[in-house]
Amino acid sequence: MLTTQIPVHIDGHVLMTDLKTGEVLCDQKNQIHPKNMATAIARGLSNSQNFQIFKLKLGNRGTYIDGTQQIVFNPPITVGDTADLYNPTYVEVVDDSNVGVGVGNSVTFTNIPATTNTRVIITCVIAANEGFSNTSDTINSGQIEGSSSVSPYFFDELGLFTKETSGLSTDLDPAGELMLSHLIFSPIEHTGNREILLNYTLTISVS
Repeated sequence: MLTTQIPVHIDGHVLMTDLKTGEVLCDQKNQIHPKNMATAIARGLSNSQNFQIFKLKLGNRGTYIDGTQQIVFNPPITVGDTADLYNPTYVEVVDDSNVGVGVGNSVTFTNIPATTNTRVIITCVIAANEGFSNTSDTINSGQIEGSSSVSPYFFDELGLFTKETSGLSTDLDPAGELMLSHLIFSPIEHTGNREILLNYTLTISVS
């Protein structure tokens, strides 16, 4: 029996900028969850449900301050069928075929000429009136979880996810979703007058 082995490599990169000032807030590669990504690809090839990139989550426990007041980066989570961010606190729907998609958000793809590579491009805009008064913000902002007071929103982790399957009203609910990638970075503050643009690219190479 003949078999063909085709190496597949997926490289993720996040560029996060302040839309008003152009300041680069984050320019890093991310880690891929191999099993969940393979499951999503297999679902797509078999026309099964929940294979597409549906949402982007932000969280705030990717880092912590140790006893010497130094910032410590937790390792990205890339194993486990029910993997999630360390502490997801905010979500944006990026699947532009969904009625709940945020303004300016989209998922597209393009072939890279003269190569065997394809690029998936996820665009996500966190508007000035979104996220900054998040009531579950913790640790980095100094806000007590569950507090109703308005304060800047700090986040230091993000990930791409498929859609949850619980049918609940919150997209933060993890039931049935697959975390496809995870990135940990230095804490970023989102205040009420800052609009943030995330350009997230996944370059898929087949050789």
